[in-house]
Amino acid sequence: MSENPVRVKISFTVELGEVPARISSLMKEAELKLLSEAGALSTGATDLTDKGNLKEISDTIERARVALMGADMRLQDCHELLSSYQAAQLELMQSGEEEPLSEE
Repeated sequence: MSENPVRVKISFTVELGEVPARISSLMKEAELKLLSEAGALSTGATDLTDKGNLKEISDTIERARVALMGADMRLQDCHELLSSYQAAQLELMQSGEEEPLSEE
């Protein structure tokens, strides 16, 4: 199995109202990756009981572990984004400039 990919954190600016949709999109991306790996793990577990290729099963387990790590990092990003979004809404409400956007 190849080594883990190098990860970098990027940032960019969006309108405040776009934040929930962006966070939702990131969460869905993590979900899809996890669902895909869950299917592969299920197949690997069946293959193991059927005396399948141990190297392939081992690789499947490693890919699932890497996917879990990636999903955890993505969900941490979502958590941080959501916290920032909530802080921005609170700041707007306290400044009285605008009504805060509804929580979705």
